[in-house]
Amino acid sequence: MNFQSVLLSALALAAATGAQAAPARIADGKLFKVVTETDLQQLVLAEGHTVDELHPFEAPSVRGKTADGLFFVLIGTACDVGKIKGCQGTMMQVRYDQDETVTMDGVNKANIEEAAVGTWWDKEDKTVGFTRYVVMDDGVTWLNLRQNLRVLLDVQVSALKYVFPETDKAAE
Repeated sequence: MNFQSVLLSALALAAATGAQAAPARIADGKLFKVVTETDLQQLVLAEGHTVDELHPFEAPSVRGKTADGLFFVLIGTACDVGKIKGCQGTMMQVRYDQDETVTMDGVNKANIEEAAVGTWWDKEDKTVGFTRYVVMDDGVTWLNLRQNLRVLLDVQVSALKYVFPETDKAAE
């Protein structure tokens, strides 16, 4: 069996078992003025998380999962506008199903106390979420994108106590 056959067999096995390839190393200082779905996938993997689903929304998007089982989504925004190919923004979100403890006062308190993330409540869809939005205008470094994801995942934990005051969502 030649090298190419071995490589193709290994790739097929990895795809069949759901294994995730190690991300290609992107230099922390690399400047991004737009992102693609592949970039969003690489961002999830670069932070040591797994990709749970590619393209869960109409826009370029990725659903990731932390080692603790927390799901989050990265969604490209302002995509393919005019002559610019790619997405000029990235919305990073963690979403939870609402319960009976959610109130507008709690959502407002989370926005005041944990301003590093935007907290929102979609009563119709029965969803509460935490968002960080990154605008790519004039460029954002890879390290900054990674740090924004870290901030979202860390700060949303602190904001949970305001939105779900009588439950322990962090332990779910």
